[in-house]
Amino acid sequence: MKKRAFSRILFSLLLLLFLILFAFLCICAFYHVSYTPEACTESADELSNPYIGFYSMYGYVLGNDTLSNLPDPDSNPEETPGLVMLELNLRRFADQDLSDPALAQLDTILSSWQKHGNSMILRFLYDWDGKAKESEPQSLNQILRHMDQTAAIVNRYTDSVFLIQGIFVGNCGEMNGSDHLSDEDCSILMQHLADVINPSIFLSVRTPVQRRKILNSAELPSAETAFDGSLSSRLGLFNDGMLGTANDTGTYGDTPASADAYRSAWVREDELDFQNRLCNFVPNGGEVILDNPFNDLAHALSDLSRMHVSYLNSEHDPAVLDKWKNSVYHDEASVFDGISGYDYIARHMGYRYVVRNTALHQSRLNIELENVGFSVSYRRLDLEITLVSDEGKLFSFPLSGDSRFWLPKNTSELSVSLPFRELEKGTYTVYFRMTDPSLWREIQPANTFSHDSYGFRLGTLTLEKLL
Repeated sequence: MKKRAFSRILFSLLLLLFLILFAFLCICAFYHVSYTPEACTESADELSNPYIGFYSMYGYVLGNDTLSNLPDPDSNPEETPGLVMLELNLRRFADQDLSDPALAQLDTILSSWQKHGNSMILRFLYDWDGKAKESEPQSLNQILRHMDQTAAIVNRYTDSVFLIQGIFVGNCGEMNGSDHLSDEDCSILMQHLADVINPSIFLSVRTPVQRRKILNSAELPSAETAFDGSLSSRLGLFNDGMLGTANDTGTYGDTPASADAYRSAWVREDELDFQNRLCNFVPNGGEVILDNPFNDLAHALSDLSRMHVSYLNSEHDPAVLDKWKNSVYHDEASVFDGISGYDYIARHMGYRYVVRNTALHQSRLNIELENVGFSVSYRRLDLEITLVSDEGKLFSFPLSGDSRFWLPKNTSELSVSLPFRELEKGTYTVYFRMTDPSLWREIQPANTFSHDSYGFRLGTLTLEKLL
């Protein structure tokens, strides 16, 4: 009996192997495909991609009779920075709810920038003069009410609003110099903001220790919990004292990192390590200040990369920005050799994808793509391959892969199985497209590929039917 059962199993395995081999030979017999790839040459050009780079800042006082600084509806958005930061001052309503006209102004502001094609960072505040205690509401409940009111407007623009900085309080909205910054108040304000703002919008605090206190933990998001909509998966950082001193002007402290010391500000090296792990999943940015050795080019590149910085203020601090503009990046093996330090940083903030290789293995098209930027894309991109025949017929196929996990300094493998048996013989041009589905913006790879309405040209397929 055992011999008979073994014989049946062996026969079944051999039959299965035969059928697989037969199917493969039949497929090969039906068609022959050749693929000629385009050269995957890296480009050092500046790219116009959303959510990243040097931002421009605009301020608005809600309740003013008129609004200025709105984008010109007739201007070309490609000629302006893709990322803007909007400071929205609520000081006229420190002791009352926002009026309907003020809320209408907020809607007008966000609508104007959305129509202009910009991605947005928002910061609600009550102070621009370093006197938050004089201009903020005395009642925490009033601030919570303002969060409710503004959220109803902000949530209409989830496609364009990338993140919100802070919790409405502090000097210049930077979470310092306020009567509402006790650990309890910070937690109440941030948790309420997270509850009323659409979970697709990231939130951020001024320092790493503020994040740890609000979450009551030093635990970081993991690949399994990242982007799940929880507060931990949304809460990033904004550092407006970046590279300013050894402790980034009070951003860091003097306590070594430990599980028990999560409520203390850690030493610089430990906080950089914390950000290195955290900011693969949540955004980090801000502004650089005070010309000093910590923002000399070599030091700056190391720390900006380690912190996974996505965005910086384009105007502040001019002393630091000018120093970078007058510095030169040197690396003979790099396409960026000889470029200014400023331009190198501008081209590496956020994500930057280089297609390193494309190849066809049987019916599967494979793409090797490296992220050479400082951070990931925190919003998932749509990925697509399109074949265009000589007659102009289009065949599009989604690519596997989640761009949110294409980590800096890592190469990702993308692939798609192409149904050659269903295609007519002939020559097909192969195009690759990455699209941000929120803004419906095409993402540019850092390659010299030619581009048209189908995407970026990867190569040419020639399909011959033999039977």
